[in-house]
Amino acid sequence: MAESRYDKYVLRGAKVTVPVFPKKDMLNIGFDQKYMEKLGKVDINFNFVSILSPHVLADPPHNHNCDEYLFFIPASSENWPELGAEAEIAMGEEWEKHTINTAAIICLPAGVQHAPIFMKKVDKPFYFGHCLLADSYGSSQFNGV
Repeated sequence: MAESRYDKYVLRGAKVTVPVFPKKDMLNIGFDQKYMEKLGKVDINFNFVSILSPHVLADPPHNHNCDEYLFFIPASSENWPELGAEAEIAMGEEWEKHTINTAAIICLPAGVQHAPIFMKKVDKPFYFGHCLLADSYGSSQFNGV
């Protein structure tokens, strides 16, 4: 695929290191300011979920007033970095489509429109997550696609 306007924000084929701690099964992990309130102000919000079947993530098209990072992580290191699935996301005012089928990180600068995210094909479960550099998952939703 020829490089496009938003292609520079998609990092494909992320490298992996083998952890030294035992593996644990988790379907969802995340935190935000409410969860972390005992620690004081936290300027990060993240969530990871297991993707088990094709579907569309619920968020309508939107943007944020801060940077956001999206993660597509294979659930197994076998055949790394293949995701075992195919996801599609549209970005920017042009709704430029990007297909993700390997481990990837998408870096969305503040103000870049994105979503919905289509989990089009899931042959193997994988992890999807987001990290927003803010204390809560806020957005500047807009109308029209």
